[in-house]
Amino acid sequence: MELITRASRELHFYVNGKRVIDHDVHPETTLLSYLRTKLGLCGTKLGCGEGGCGACTVMVSHYDEQLDKIVHRPVNACLAPVASVAEMAVTTVEGIGSVKSRLHPVQERIAKAHGSQCGFCTPGIVMSMYTLLRNTPEPTAQEIEDAFDGNLCRC
Repeated sequence: MELITRASRELHFYVNGKRVIDHDVHPETTLLSYLRTKLGLCGTKLGCGEGGCGACTVMVSHYDEQLDKIVHRPVNACLAPVASVAEMAVTTVEGIGSVKSRLHPVQERIAKAHGSQCGFCTPGIVMSMYTLLRNTPEPTAQEIEDAFDGNLCRC
């Protein structure tokens, strides 16, 4: 007797505002792998693969019933199973802006201030700051410092 029906294996979530439905996701697939290989979103990088560098940071949003509001959190996509974002919204660096559409102010300020060297870590840094600003529009210096705890630039 099969305990898992086909319908229960469906994964529903959102990426950059678009609904994603997948009928057959391997349970070991990471969110990073799914974003890059299945969806072709390569802005999120694989750095250390251990959650220590932050190059793979994306924002995951969900409704918190206790707080009665939508909460946003930075997530290391290299560690998170894609199934862990079921019925949640994932925002990648491509989802907040681009040179083809319009840069988000965080992206624009980093570019104008020459705040990037090789650029590999920049998407993760952008997403950490973006997530902070979504939760705290006027952060303190300590909150900004804390938001970057999981991001490293190896340059």
